[in-house]
Amino acid sequence: MFLFLLVSCNNPIQVEEPVTDPEGIMAGTTPLSPASRGVMEGIYTVVSGKPVFGDQVVLKWKGDKLSIFTARDGGYAVLDAGRLDSAIHISGYWRQRVNTGTGSVAISIASEEGARGIIKGDTSAGSIIIRGSYGVGNTSQRRELILQYLRPFSVFVRSSKFLVIAHRGGGRNSDYLNCSENTIEMISRAEGYGADGIEIDVKVSKDGVPFLYHDDDINLRLTQKGVIWGKIEQFTWPLLSTLITLKNGERIPSLKDALQFVVDNTTLRFVWLDLKSESDEIPLVADIQKEMLKRAKAAKRDLEIVIGLPTEDKVANLKKMPAYANIPSLCELSPDLTRGASSIIWAPRWTLGTQNSVVAELQGQGIRAFVWTLDDQAFIQSFIEEGRFDGILTNYPSIVAYYHYAR
Repeated sequence: MFLFLLVSCNNPIQVEEPVTDPEGIMAGTTPLSPASRGVMEGIYTVVSGKPVFGDQVVLKWKGDKLSIFTARDGGYAVLDAGRLDSAIHISGYWRQRVNTGTGSVAISIASEEGARGIIKGDTSAGSIIIRGSYGVGNTSQRRELILQYLRPFSVFVRSSKFLVIAHRGGGRNSDYLNCSENTIEMISRAEGYGADGIEIDVKVSKDGVPFLYHDDDINLRLTQKGVIWGKIEQFTWPLLSTLITLKNGERIPSLKDALQFVVDNTTLRFVWLDLKSESDEIPLVADIQKEMLKRAKAAKRDLEIVIGLPTEDKVANLKKMPAYANIPSLCELSPDLTRGASSIIWAPRWTLGTQNSVVAELQGQGIRAFVWTLDDQAFIQSFIEEGRFDGILTNYPSIVAYYHYAR
């Protein structure tokens, strides 16, 4: 159990992470096969539990977690699921991303209500009903939760290569997720939040080590009070890696360690390296990118790692590199600069609109289009239903995931 503080003006609000599976039921379960997981996925009607989960939810396996996504308050649930005899037990927690609502979830599928067919991987097994309850905070209060299978994902969704990309490794410090932005701990949670890929911020230490950090300064937004302050890039990696404690107690990860974790410990399909250094970091970052792509290929991982180009200076630095066209990159600038840098992805700001004609033109030239950083729920729905982008970068991957999988 963890405690964290949400500071609102001068009045701190204490939020307690819910206790899940107090009876230890999940320890006795057997993991479900990939075929069984596939049968469970789809769109479900919320029969009971609408105050938290709304009228309809998406169930989707992300990595080794079963996630629930809803349009209600950016809600999601991150769950473990396994079989015990002829039933399926599911346990975890729910969270509303746009506020501090949270609680435990304890649900199950009885043999006669779909578990038998799920365990066999039988897609023609009929209706699935999930029954149980959810808690509110860490109180003893429990409310009924019943979900009934409505339909599978559409043919479009099943064939789509659309990417939900989580900002700063999965979320920001301001989202109060019990772990710090741009850390391995945050990356480890990203898939449960709905992400297929992540964006991470890259700076370079005084002695040439790329690492994950967003701001220019060592500050109290990102770190606990320590012994070194000032511009973060003026310090060597041994000092940064040992003397800085991030907001939730973690150490700053090097870029190499973070990408190695992605390759070895996740099923994420995409990493966007957002260059934040005041120096020309591309030679250093490109070497690590190449090494990690090679590692991913050896592990038979479906993973892209692209270098983001947010400014014209970064484009110019990329083009100084030998065979720069072979370095996978993403350009946030104009379509012409994107083509000139041989970038494989164009990534405009969301405030420019859906730009469907430009997106279609670039897609016709083999260049994908992602939009950033899209957080407003109404705009997310609009961009998914009316736009043609290949992916969305967001601080709320659960919301993007809901509208993508529900279409």
